[in-house]
Amino acid sequence: MDGIPPERMVTDSWPALHGRPVLRRTVAVGLVLCVSVAAALLVRGINTFTLGRGVRETDRDRAERLAGLHPSQHPGADRYYVPVGAVYAHTADGAAVAYLHYRVAGGKDVGLGDFLRAYDLPAPGPAAPLPPDLATALGGDEPDEAPELPEPSPSPTATASPAASPAVSPTASPTADFAADSLPAADQAPGEDTTDAPEPSPTPSATPTATPITPTATPITPTAAPTTATPTTRRIYVSTIPGGLPGAADIYVRATG
Repeated sequence: MDGIPPERMVTDSWPALHGRPVLRRTVAVGLVLCVSVAAALLVRGINTFTLGRGVRETDRDRAERLAGLHPSQHPGADRYYVPVGAVYAHTADGAAVAYLHYRVAGGKDVGLGDFLRAYDLPAPGPAAPLPPDLATALGGDEPDEAPELPEPSPSPTATASPAASPAVSPTASPTADFAADSLPAADQAPGEDTTDAPEPSPTPSATPTATPITPTATPITPTAAPTTATPTTRRIYVSTIPGGLPGAADIYVRATG
C-alpha cells in the first residue's frame, strides 16, 4: 500500500488500538498464547489417538502366538528367538494355521539346547517327514524329514466311578407269636373228663402275615467329567546344520488351531 507509513498499518487496521501501545502488546501476547495452546492440544490429541490404538500386531506375532512361542507366553525366559520366516494363513475350512522357521547359530549361548529351554520344549525324537504344506508355505530349502519333538499327550480324563451304594437290608415286621394256650384244644376222646378243661379260644379267621418291604435301589449313573480339548495342534521339527557350530539347527513349526 503505497503512501502509508509502515508504523501506521497496524493501527489503521485496528482503530481501537491507535495510540494505546500497552493494549496492543497485550493483544499480541494473547494471540501468541492462543496459538501455542492450540498447537499443544493438537499434538496431545494426536499422541493420545496414536497410543490408544496400541502396537499393531503383525502376522509374525499371530503365528508365534498360535504356536505358543510368543515372548509374552514365556515371561521367565532369559532370551527369545526371532523367526527368520513366518506365515499366518487360514485353511479352506477357516481354521488358522501358522508356519515358522527358526535358525539358531549354535555355540555356547544360542544353541539348540538354549532354544528348547527358553520355550520349555522336550528333546527331539525320531525322524518324521515334514508336512508338504509347510515346505510350500515357507518356500525354502526344508528337508524331506527331520527329528520331531514329541508333544505331551493330554492326560486321560478321570472317569467318575459310581459311589458304592450301601446295602439296604429290609427290616422285617415282627410276626405275631401265638401262645400255646391260645391254640384250640385238641379233640377229646369220648369218655374223658373235660370239666376242668379250659374253654378253647376262638380260631382267628385271618392270620396277619408280615409283608417284607423290598427296597428298590436306584442306580447312580456316573457323570463323566468334561473333556477339555486342546485347540492347537503343533508339530516341531529340528534339522541340524552340517558343518555348523555345535547346536546349530533349523527349526520348523507348523501349528493349527
